Amino acid sequence: MKRSDFLKSSAGIIVGTTALTSFTTPNEATQDQIRIYPKALRRGDLIGITAPAGSIWNRNHIEKVENILHDQGFKTKVGKTCFEQEGYLAGTDELRSTELMEFFEDKTIKGIVTMRGGWGCQRILDTLNYETIRANPKVIIGFSDITSLVNAIYKHTRLVTYHGPCGYSSWGEFTMKCVKKVLVVGDPFTLKNPAEYKEETKTWVSGKAQGRLIGGNLTVLTALIGTAHEPDWAGSILFLEEIGEEPYRVDRMLWQLKQTGAFSKLNGLVLGSFKNCQPEEPHKSFSLDEVFTQHFGDAKYPIYQGAAFGHIAPKFTLPIGVNAEIDADQFTIRTLERSVSL
Repeated sequence: MKRSDFLKSSAGIIVGTTALTSFTTPNEATQDQIRIYPKALRRGDLIGITAPAGSIWNRNHIEKVENILHDQGFKTKVGKTCFEQEGYLAGTDELRSTELMEFFEDKTIKGIVTMRGGWGCQRILDTLNYETIRANPKVIIGFSDITSLVNAIYKHTRLVTYHGPCGYSSWGEFTMKCVKKVLVVGDPFTLKNPAEYKEETKTWVSGKAQGRLIGGNLTVLTALIGTAHEPDWAGSILFLEEIGEEPYRVDRMLWQLKQTGAFSKLNGLVLGSFKNCQPEEPHKSFSLDEVFTQHFGDAKYPIYQGAAFGHIAPKFTLPIGVNAEIDADQFTIRTLERSVSL
């Protein structure tokens, strides 16, 4: 996404509790263990609201998300980061990391909502104590810049995390139904775009495929390549979305994913919203459709475009680490197991 937009927009929502300042990850044997599912959220649960990335410029959004959660029967605790500013960040790296860990360690907090994305999560990934997070599993949900946080936590702990709305997001009826379906009910479910959703769907490669869900914002995922937090692409269903990037930038990032070997390891791919990704000078540029044709036209696994996730109002909540099946002809994502524990 454009750097200016990337720093000003995004959002996320998290659920968890823990704290610290040194990069600590479970040992190899621990990483090989089965996945961990956070407990389903229940009415009366306390939800922590934190800002691990960009600063909250409009304080009205804090009250807005509190009211939304209160209407669903939850209690809320707002972190200090929601009121801090360090340049474009919601406080210093130390403050944002420490608060997130404190929320994971706090036994009274049952879930964490991130206020927004923007930029900042990758700055704190090395300072989190993943052993502590693994020992205190909670729901953590968000999107955009929160992509790096939810994917890193899953990689290092095998704790299922969630790509979905954050405090700055629009929380319409469809979005809230998806959140409750994933985080409150937790039974296997099928995600299909709402009838009123205007983005066109398109099948790039027909068929069905199964694998672990990973993904999020294209820019953020690309920035994780070559780091200790790069996702494990093998056998996965990757989902990608973007905002405000011209086709040549999208092309550049897709080439990086291709050249790192990510695309050759996938079982399937779902493309979400690519909002405002048109070229400024169309006569001098490939269209986004042409870029996708070049990358995905002869792929060996199912791919479809236009799923309702990303920087848009009606939004899926996608459980990272959960096994799912995509149908590139019916434009559906179907989870094959629970998304939270009872």
